[in-house]
Amino acid sequence: MTTYSFNELCEILGKDPLYIQNIQKHMQLPVHGRKASYPENYLLLLEKVIALRTFSVPLDTISELFETEKKILSLLHFDSISHNDIWYLDFCDNDELTDTCLRLTGYNLGFGLNKGHIQHNLDFGIKDKELFKGAEMGEDVRKVLAKYNKIYADIRHRVEKEEAILKNALSWAARLFAEKQALNHKA
Repeated sequence: MTTYSFNELCEILGKDPLYIQNIQKHMQLPVHGRKASYPENYLLLLEKVIALRTFSVPLDTISELFETEKKILSLLHFDSISHNDIWYLDFCDNDELTDTCLRLTGYNLGFGLNKGHIQHNLDFGIKDKELFKGAEMGEDVRKVLAKYNKIYADIRHRVEKEEAILKNALSWAARLFAEKQALNHKA
């Protein structure tokens, strides 16, 4: 499994350490010391976050989507599969954009996110007993999925609005790059 130091993360992502630390803090991601390493799925999550930030999606909205995905996974007992502290990133390398996959964590839930066919009673491992069951506490995976779909629809709408602006900016950058190349050839 490929791992990266914090500095390597920053270099690969093309962002300064303060920018990455802000994302880590805001999204409540585990922060390791400067000498520690981060797995590739951690890098892939940060890439997705930076891509959404490029489309001017607020970090609060991205964090809310991320927390909602983790809640869905917990309600469906995916958290009992792994004892890893970042278990929710185990499938972050999945770039499928099907209606069965969560966008940030990459988990394929096996059912359409907008459909009502949910098998939520499976449990893959042993967890500490809670005093009350999730349903008794008002947790319902269907309600959380509805919240997820609303947040994601808002993000998709924002990205669609920003797409034309980004394409224009990239076109302008290409002209600047061509101009720089032409100046370098004259020199």
